[in-house]
Amino acid sequence: MTRQTVLALACGIVFVAPAAQAGESVLYSIATSEAHSAIPVIKTQVFKTEIFAVDPETGKQRLVLSDANALFFLRGGIVAAGGKIFAEGIEPTHTAAGTPAFDPGAPAAIYELSTDGSGKARKVFDVERGEQGVNFTNLTFFNSSGSEFGNINNIDGKFYLIVRDTATGKLLTKSEFKYGSVERPGWRFGSVERIGWLPDDKRIFFTIDLAGDSDDAWWTSPGSPVGTYVLDENAATAERLAPEAALHPKIAGQQPSNDSPAVLIGALPDGGYLFQDYESGPSCTGACLYELDLTRKTQKTFPLHVDGDPGSFHLSRSGNRLALTAALKKYEKQPEFTAKSTVEIWVLDLESGNKLKLFSLTIADVTRNVDGPWMNLIGWLDDK
Repeated sequence: MTRQTVLALACGIVFVAPAAQAGESVLYSIATSEAHSAIPVIKTQVFKTEIFAVDPETGKQRLVLSDANALFFLRGGIVAAGGKIFAEGIEPTHTAAGTPAFDPGAPAAIYELSTDGSGKARKVFDVERGEQGVNFTNLTFFNSSGSEFGNINNIDGKFYLIVRDTATGKLLTKSEFKYGSVERPGWRFGSVERIGWLPDDKRIFFTIDLAGDSDDAWWTSPGSPVGTYVLDENAATAERLAPEAALHPKIAGQQPSNDSPAVLIGALPDGGYLFQDYESGPSCTGACLYELDLTRKTQKTFPLHVDGDPGSFHLSRSGNRLALTAALKKYEKQPEFTAKSTVEIWVLDLESGNKLKLFSLTIADVTRNVDGPWMNLIGWLDDK
């Protein structure tokens, strides 16, 4: 897909004009992926990612970065913190003829990407030898200023919580990942649903969600580790934020899912915690959004009246707005089976309750179009 096509897609923006917080833009990417292992990369740029920033108040957007001329491939994991953008990338390998080639198994590095449209990037550090990438997008997090970088990763079969200085790449903390009163080490598939720093930049939170049919995968089972935990970045073991049952909303006629935790999105300026939960009932079916004040024992719900399944929640640095996606698929059986996918980006003002649709991307048939374009909501960028 050409840059002109991407820019044309990016112009489909609908605005509702709620009160906006100046200085924060929504960040998203459009990617195509036609490069395959050992296939030379040519100047027509068959492997491409472009990142855009949109001002929710004016609708004005700009191209923040294109990797068309970069010396590395973005692997899809991109995160933002403060006024900075970080991504996982791999440098090209070379064929026997000396031409560059894309190898998904090549060594990776973490890069800080420029935000001025120049396409420049700075390598922060190389991924450690023996380290296996574990969902860079969901399991990588930065403090509010972007000065410290944390992630959970598998190194030689053990899972560690790692914190680095983003300016130098210096390792600040490396501790084996443990949580709960029995010091549960390690990991099971799908275990950490979300991780991040609380606004004080001293405590780290994460939500555990276990996959599978075992009894402890249900948060209602005695002894289940499913729930939300908090730890100091130097602490050995995390402790629960609160008993899991206390983190689900109390809404008349609603029933929380026993196999899904209340997922902490972040802390709000008034001291409350913003959660997302899966419920069934007349008020909310699917993803429900709500705030809990654990001290005052109060709750506030935020209706999500959007087409499709809400997901990819990103709280702004100010804590007053939430960016999210809504994905909807429509299936046709005649004349042949097709699946049309539409992904929208919305912004919810948590003070007024107003919401606006920023952007919508439709792919005519995702059953055949495996190379994209694909849209990814990255989060928020503080405008400099």
